[in-house]
Amino acid sequence: MAKKNNRALLKSAKTLMKDEALTEAISADIEKERGGLGFLLGMLKRRPRTFNPYMLRGLTIYREPSSLDRKTVELVAVGAATALHCEHCLEAHMKRAVEEGASGDEVLDAILVAGAISESSALSVAMRKFRQMEGKKKD
Repeated sequence: MAKKNNRALLKSAKTLMKDEALTEAISADIEKERGGLGFLLGMLKRRPRTFNPYMLRGLTIYREPSSLDRKTVELVAVGAATALHCEHCLEAHMKRAVEEGASGDEVLDAILVAGAISESSALSVAMRKFRQMEGKKKD
C-alpha cells in the first residue's frame, strides 16, 4: 500500500511542478516583491516544469533558511556572486542584503572576503599548473 501511495504522491508532485497556474502564482509574487522577474527567471518561466521547482527551491533557500537569518543569507549570496563575477546577482543580492538590514560596510566586507578567497583560489590553481609546466620543462 505504501508503494502505491508513494507513486501517487510522486505523480501529484510532477503534475504540480508543470502546473502553469503555479508558475503564474510564483511569478506574480516575485513581480510584486521585486517589480519584475528579470532576464533569467523570464527565460525559465517559458518552461513551468523547470521554473516551478527552481523557484520553490530558491524560496526555501533565500526566504525561509533553516539556520541563518535572511540578512546573513543575502551577504553569503553577495559573496558568492562576487566570486562568480555575476553582475546581475551582485546587484540583486546587495539590494536585498540592505533591505534585510545589512550596512554598506557589511556588504563591502562580504565582497572583500569573497574577493580574497576567489583570488587565492585562482592563484592556487594557476600556480599548480605553473609548477606542472616547470616540471615538464626540466625533463
